[in-house]
Amino acid sequence: MESPANPSLLIVDDDISFVRAAAELARSIPYDITVASTVRQAELWLRRESFDLALLDIALPDGSGLDLIQTCRRRGTEVIVVTGNPTVESAVLACRTSLLDYLIKPIEPARYRELLQRTALRRRLPAPTATGGWHGLVGYSAALSRLITQIQRVGPTDASVLIQGESGVGKELVARAIHAESGRTGPFIALNCAAVAPELLAGELFGQAPGEDGAASHAGYFEQAHGGTLFLDEITELPMELQVNLLRTLESRSLPGGGERGVPVDARVIAATTYQSGRGMPEGRLREDLFYRLGEFPITIAPLRERPDDIGALADLFLARLNERYDTRKSFTGVALEQLRRFSWPGNVRELRNVIGRAYIMAGADAIADPLGQVRVTEPLQETPSTLTVAVGTTFEEVERRMLMKTLEFFGNDKTKAARALGVSVKTIYNHLAKHHNPAETG
Repeated sequence: MESPANPSLLIVDDDISFVRAAAELARSIPYDITVASTVRQAELWLRRESFDLALLDIALPDGSGLDLIQTCRRRGTEVIVVTGNPTVESAVLACRTSLLDYLIKPIEPARYRELLQRTALRRRLPAPTATGGWHGLVGYSAALSRLITQIQRVGPTDASVLIQGESGVGKELVARAIHAESGRTGPFIALNCAAVAPELLAGELFGQAPGEDGAASHAGYFEQAHGGTLFLDEITELPMELQVNLLRTLESRSLPGGGERGVPVDARVIAATTYQSGRGMPEGRLREDLFYRLGEFPITIAPLRERPDDIGALADLFLARLNERYDTRKSFTGVALEQLRRFSWPGNVRELRNVIGRAYIMAGADAIADPLGQVRVTEPLQETPSTLTVAVGTTFEEVERRMLMKTLEFFGNDKTKAARALGVSVKTIYNHLAKHHNPAETG
């Protein structure tokens, strides 16, 4: 049976006015809406249907929405927990579970819409392969969706592709995906131009003719990739004299030199570099004419810090592979996933994979709560509108002040909402504002 055109949302809440508002905003995405007002009704729906997303209130007439989280996870349903009466216990319990988010009523429409759109985007991405992700590309971000669209469009063509991105973002993975989408029957051959001695590169790339001293000939990477794809990583490390030969080969579709070495070749070339156009390409590293010839179709891969929606999915994939290898069932807590999302990842996906590997080894129990515990963090975690980063050694008074000001900022300076979120009275908010000498806020 074909899946419905729209993503699906299960709202579990007995507050009719909240349900109407939440459903109205979701329909504008658009979502198909199902409503349950009790834990029992929700359980029945979850047995009969599969949902992309569930919005669970904590306080329900016959129990807690938190009791539905494990059922949702088994069904592959993302979960947002909402509550009008936040407590430390419910927040801690929610954080120990892998949630999309934990929201306090009245929920912020912009944040709610962002979560709805993220789940809708994940549903529109190509179906995962058996090895995880789409050709190994995993995540739910808009940047990844655009990247996949580019790969699908350029794959079936013969255009040369220049992939640009920081170290560790997965440039070879993208090149392999382009090859897989090309329909070319030949092999995928990869050469890291920085890993071969310059004096050997010509022979490795273009092959070696029989020498007068009786040396045997051998096929170079171009010939090995005949009918397929040749991936040239770190293209700026290719010596200038070889860049001339590469350009001629691309233009003539034949190997340089005369005689038998002038044979035609049919290899699609994909090149990659850590340098990006207009962002400090060093002079003399890549010929301008070769740059434009390789870049018939340029692709830029966004760094991991600019697509935090991919971090949780990638972390889950790396952990799942470790669980499968060692026959374990370790998982991340909600706090752990939030910690991963807020780290800047200077080493990108490669660094994330290594961190997950270390965290897996160090985790004694089934839950991984502090994946960055083994990482020397040289810069503070990135703050989001709903989070606060505090350095070790900050005074209690300063932590209190920053928490208060951050919460007020999050709720648009609405002191009633801020007081409800912090579990204090509005009078307490005013008292603390006066204590921290902020006359502009106390008036």
